[in-house]
Formats: sequence, C-alpha cells, structure tokens
Amino acid sequence: MLNLTRDERKVFIFLSVIFLLGVGVNFIVKNFTPGKSPAYFSDKIGRINLNTADRDLLMEIPGIGEKLSQRILESRKARGNFSNIDELKEIKGISEAKFMKIRDYLILE
Repeated sequence: MLNLTRDERKVFIFLSVIFLLGVGVNFIVKNFTPGKSPAYFSDKIGRINLNTADRDLLMEIPGIGEKLSQRILESRKARGNFSNIDELKEIKGISEAKFMKIRDYLILE
C-alpha cells in the first residue's frame, strides 16, 4: 500500500473512517432534519409569520403557551388576518409587557 509503514497505514485507515463518518452525518442532517415550512417561517429575517403560523409554531415563541396560541388562532379565524402586530394586544392574556417580549419574533406577510 504505497510503501507505507504499518503505523502509517493505521493512521490512513483511521482518517478515512473519520472522513466517511463525517460525510454520512452531514448527509443525514441535511436530508432528514425537519425544517420549518416556508409558509410559516421567514428565512430572510428569522421571524414567524403571524397570519399563517399554526399552534405548535406559535408555542415555540417564548412567552406563548398552549392557551395563548389557541386564543391567537381563534382571533385570527374570527376577524381574519392581522393587519398590524399591535392587534395582538387586544387578545386576552397579552399585556403590554408580554407584547414587548414576543413582538420581535413575529412578522406579517
């Protein structure tokens, strides 16, 4: 094998195995990791679209739990899409302080 010593061959095999494992892990991560749907998540700026997000995606925002995400969805269903993020303040459970905490995670598209 290219006139390599026994130790050099061991190092070559070790590095080859590490390289192949890295390629395999990279392939798995790129092809089998679930991603955010473009309809729900704006990759351009990393914010959640308030008018298309589902309950689970809303619950990923710090400060929004199951009940509050359900209220947001009910409000959106009752009166249509939000035209301004400030309309969230009208929903029960969203105080001014909570609004200030969650507004940077949201966008309207």
